[in-house]
Amino acid sequence: MRIFYTGIFIFLFSLVSFGQSQRDLVDSLRGELPGATSLEDEMTLLSELAWNYVPISIDSAILFGERGVQIGKELGDPILLSQIYSDLAYAYMEKGELPSAKLNYEAALALRYELGDSVKIFGTLTNLGSVYQRAFQSDSAMSNYLQALDFFERNGYDRNADMIRNNIGVIYLEMRNYPKALDILKEVVAYRKENGDDYNLAMTYTNLGSIYKNLKEFDLSEKVYLDALGIFKEYDDVYYTATTYNNLATLYNAQKKSELALQYGLSGLELAEQAGASYDYALLESNLAQSYQDLKDFPRSRAYYLRSIAHFKEQNAEADLASMYLLMAPVYAALGMPDSSAFYTEAYIALNKKLTEQEIEKLSTDLETRYQTEKKDLEIASQKLQIRNRTIQLAGSLILALVLGFLGYLLFAQQRLKNRQLQQEAELKTALAQIETQNKLEEQRLLISRDLHDNIGAQLTFIISAIENLKYFDPIKEQLTPRYDTIAGFTKQTIRELRDTIWAMNAGQITWEQLSGRINDYLMTAKASDSKITFRLIGEEAVEKSLRLDSTTGIQIYRIIQEAIQNAMKYAKATEVQVEITQSADGMVLVVRDNGVGFDESEINAGNGLANMRKRAEELNGNLQIKSIPGEGTEVRLSW
Repeated sequence: MRIFYTGIFIFLFSLVSFGQSQRDLVDSLRGELPGATSLEDEMTLLSELAWNYVPISIDSAILFGERGVQIGKELGDPILLSQIYSDLAYAYMEKGELPSAKLNYEAALALRYELGDSVKIFGTLTNLGSVYQRAFQSDSAMSNYLQALDFFERNGYDRNADMIRNNIGVIYLEMRNYPKALDILKEVVAYRKENGDDYNLAMTYTNLGSIYKNLKEFDLSEKVYLDALGIFKEYDDVYYTATTYNNLATLYNAQKKSELALQYGLSGLELAEQAGASYDYALLESNLAQSYQDLKDFPRSRAYYLRSIAHFKEQNAEADLASMYLLMAPVYAALGMPDSSAFYTEAYIALNKKLTEQEIEKLSTDLETRYQTEKKDLEIASQKLQIRNRTIQLAGSLILALVLGFLGYLLFAQQRLKNRQLQQEAELKTALAQIETQNKLEEQRLLISRDLHDNIGAQLTFIISAIENLKYFDPIKEQLTPRYDTIAGFTKQTIRELRDTIWAMNAGQITWEQLSGRINDYLMTAKASDSKITFRLIGEEAVEKSLRLDSTTGIQIYRIIQEAIQNAMKYAKATEVQVEITQSADGMVLVVRDNGVGFDESEINAGNGLANMRKRAEELNGNLQIKSIPGEGTEVRLSW
């Protein structure tokens, strides 16, 4: 969903002061460009073109902006150069290339500090705040906004203050503080209506639409979106018309009004391509994919998801890419392509893990930078202290009273410095402890993710096996009904197994009796899935029922058994599977053996199943051996 930040300030031309349509305006400016009589005139025209082309074609806006920067550097006029930097940054921001936008706004800000133009300085600070906001750096954005808001309110720049209030309202929207965001944005709407600022009013309507949508007030959301759409069409603004179509498509998808979502999504797609809005184009494709998925047109849904994935990769939008991977899995499942479904599920898990690790790494880097900066400041303070001591010693022979007074002050300063150092060290230790806690939580999350993957894979194997067996039954209702009931039971079992995983992780410890019960349940489920195979559990009586295992050990043992049995059912063509458990003074031994076809491990491509079993054995500090002879069967032996 596109949220509008209207903190863009331009001081040569007003965003809403259109005497003609946007397209007519840029056509007029382009007509004047070849007749420019000086570099100053040419640069001024390029600046206007860079700004005004954004709603029509962002790529064209960037081309004019880059050309203007080259001329500005040759000309050496800081006023014109700072303006073209600002206009180019605006184009990059609307394209979604935030690092380039930040770089150009910082260049504009440096020149404006040299010029001492306070209005433009705080305007550029606001624009940088918009970049931070779109990069989800809310603290930096709010800091910039509050500095600028204080200046504009004190100096009577009401329109600029209004734009900043809008952006602050959006921050509260992103923080999901909807009541606070609603109060601020309603104040912004009232001001813009009173002052006839229709164009920026449309942007605020769009932000209100996002709030109402999240509050489930869909009728109000639809109304303000359509009001915004009418205004953008009136101004012939291709870019924001496309983004509003996308917002409406998202709203209708949320209401399961798939036909309406398709109508607006397809219209927006054409306009986004025309405007060169690559990121919004990808968002529209994802909305269309969702609409077709809701309509159960899975081939078209898959096509649009694949297109959106390609475009999000081009934009390096990894968070959106992860969402697409997750949404693709059920589409492939519906198309009867379980391998592709599993592929995208694993891709989502891997990318989500990468994003989490990047966030942790960023936090660690920030803490290290802060620590090094404070350490350097402390060294500088220490050097200054040494110089001050020498000065006191030299002056001590002249004025004893002054020396004594100054020494008292010095002792106080030293103690304060020491206290501050101790406080900083304590803060750093606390921060490092928080990072360690986050790492431990991440390890637990990865463990749960792998458990869910393995468990669901086992249950789905049973379901697929049962469905395959239906081929050999005559299509007689009395015979098929029990098979369907069995499939339904396996599906419910999947739910129960997921709950088992969560239970085990929360329980802390489990008894052998509890674990043995779940192994027996699993064997009965396997038997129900394939009646041709005999399953036996041997030796469970010899193990102490009161034996207690930590939840992690219990889950690892259970998953190894599941994976071994699943492999026997899928590949071994076995008629008998035996699970044997023995306990001795040295530890415990688990053996899963079958009388299937066996295999030569050197001649097969080991998949995730074998690798996961070995990984689980390592985490138990145990030993896993897999012995298989072609034609004689397979034996999986775990000792710990």
